[in-house]
Formats: sequence, C-alpha cells, structure tokens
Amino acid sequence: MSIGTALMGSGLLSSLMGVRSKQAGISAGVMGLAMAMYYVGFVAGIPVMTRVHEHMTRRNLFMLSTVVMGLCSAGYGLIVEPTAWLGLRFVTGFCIAGCYLVVESWLNDLAHNEIRGTVMGTYVAVAAAGMALGQLILSFVNPSTWVPFAIAGVITGLAWVPLYAVPTGGDEHHRRTGTLTMFEVARIVPSGIIGFLLVGLTQGCLLMMASVYAARAGLSASQVALFVGSITAGAVLLQIPIGVLADRVSRRLVMVVLCVVASVLCIVLMNTVPGSVPAYLLAFALGGFSAPLYALGNAYTHDWLPPGQIVPASSALLSTYSIGAVFGPLLAAVAMTAFGTVGFFWALLVAHSLLAVFMTYRLIVAPDRAYAAVGID
Repeated sequence: MSIGTALMGSGLLSSLMGVRSKQAGISAGVMGLAMAMYYVGFVAGIPVMTRVHEHMTRRNLFMLSTVVMGLCSAGYGLIVEPTAWLGLRFVTGFCIAGCYLVVESWLNDLAHNEIRGTVMGTYVAVAAAGMALGQLILSFVNPSTWVPFAIAGVITGLAWVPLYAVPTGGDEHHRRTGTLTMFEVARIVPSGIIGFLLVGLTQGCLLMMASVYAARAGLSASQVALFVGSITAGAVLLQIPIGVLADRVSRRLVMVVLCVVASVLCIVLMNTVPGSVPAYLLAFALGGFSAPLYALGNAYTHDWLPPGQIVPASSALLSTYSIGAVFGPLLAAVAMTAFGTVGFFWALLVAHSLLAVFMTYRLIVAPDRAYAAVGID
C-alpha cells in the first residue's frame, strides 16, 4: 500500500508536468530530457541507497525517501522553469530508488520461484493502481496553480505511514554478504539483465512521456488524465493474471507475446484519433500488455539468483532498468520532434520490438527446459 500511495503522488505529478509544460511552452525535447533526469537520479541513487540501507531499517529508509520526494513535488509548482525541473527530477529519481530497493528486496526475500511472478505482478498492479488514482485527482484540480503540486507532495510525503503497520521485516537492515554487480548478474542471467535494460527502455518511454504526448495531441487536462489513467488501469487489471500465467509457462515466451501485442497496438494507435473512445480502449490494452514486462523480467532474473544475494541483485536490476529507462523519454522526444505526436508510438514500437527480438533470440540459444536442469540461463 505504501508504494501504491507513493506512486499515486508520482502519477499525479507526472501528468501535471505534462499539462503544465504545454501551458508554459516547454518543448517536447526539453520535457524528454527532464523525464530522463528522473532515471539518471535513479541510477545515481541505487548504490547510495544500498549503503544507506546498511544503517537504516526498511521502514526508516522508505520514510526518508518519500518525505524528500514530497517536498520536491511541491517544488515543481513553485518554480515552473526547465532548469529547476531537471534538478528536481534528479532528486525525485534518487529518492524513489530507495523506495523501490526497500519494497522489491523485501518481496523477493519472501517469495519463492513458484509464486514469484504472481507476487511481483501483484506488486506492480498495486503500484499501477496508485498511479491510476493519481490521474483521477488531476480531473478535479486546476493544473495552472500550485495547489495540485502541493496535493501530490502531501500524498507522496505521507506514503510511509502504511508501512509502519506491517508487522514482519520492517526493522531489517541490509547486511552485506557480498556484492553482485550488473555485469555479474548478466553473466549468470543474460536474458534477465539485458532484457531488463530493454524493459526499462519500454517503460521509461510509456510511463514518462504518455502525458507529454497527450497534452501535445491537443487533449484537455481531464482527457490527459483519462488517457494516462487508461494505460495504468490496463496495467492494474492484467498484471496479476499475466503473472499467474508466467508462473506456469515460460516467462520469456510470455514477454515475447506481450511485446508483439504491444507493438501491434502502437501501430493501430498511430491511426486512431486522439481523445476518441477507441484511443482510450487501445491505451488500456497497451498498458495491460506492456506494464507486466517489469514484473516478469524481475521475477525471471531472481529465479536464477542465490537467495543470499537478494538486496545486491535487486540493486543491480534496478540500476539496469533505470539505465534503459533514461533513454526511453529521450527516444520518445526525438521521435516526437521528428514525426510529431505520432512519434510517441513509433518510439514505443521500436522499444517493444527490440525486446521481442532479443527474448526470441535467447529462447532459441538457451531453451528453458534444456538449461533449467543445470541452473544456467
């Protein structure tokens, strides 16, 4: 619930930035850079937060991260200026790294391989539900004022409260039993770590630039909220059933199918009128088939890693994801600058196609059944 609440504030903030930047005349290219800075902060924050976790409990690290994020959220509305937003996005990404590190290492520590896809799917569904609720708030506020930014700040800043009601594991510190770099994870699970880099590309593009696309496609603030909310609603409803399916069949095969369907949806959306009912329904489907890629890539990688390396493995995965996600908004910004608003879907098409091709290649050179017995991906 805490991560869902934090992302409720984050979801509201992301859409607010898309609308407010359009009103302020900030270009799509600059917004792509601003959104990318979120993940630059994320990359920088992971190793620092991992060290901080050695001295702070899970609860306290989460609280520190959300309080600073809440203060930053209010700051966006006070200073509507590109340079300030770049710095605030960096700090926000730096702090959200602590939130994800706490929650994902906690969940993977408790889950075992047979249910890991379901557990991670539920986690991502809760996070997406929080983001969807954030879009609903946008429909009832005036994005040209500071008030909605303050609301986003309060929601995010208080997201730590539910975590203090969890009875088990909250007082744990990270105890360093060894290190596990992303290169070491890549050697053990190439499908997971390289695939997660491409997952970051898809999600960085989809989650960070959807509101920027919608605002520049001529949609009103409430329509922007509905479009982004449709994407996150699809993620909420399809996340768990897809996670359950991936616990029973090849996770990598499921990822390939999801990418192919998402790519087809992007092609259809290029030829659909923005703001129409079909566009919202297609956005719902796109979110439903794209968002589960994060949970499946995470679960697949942890399937192959030793239990004693949960925190360093989670740190390596989050760093990998965020590196890929840095380029998602940049790819979308370049495509939108070159092809107009439809470039958003071209960027998503390229990102999902790359992931589909890579996972298909890995399935051919390292089939699941042939390699599972010897513990090599």
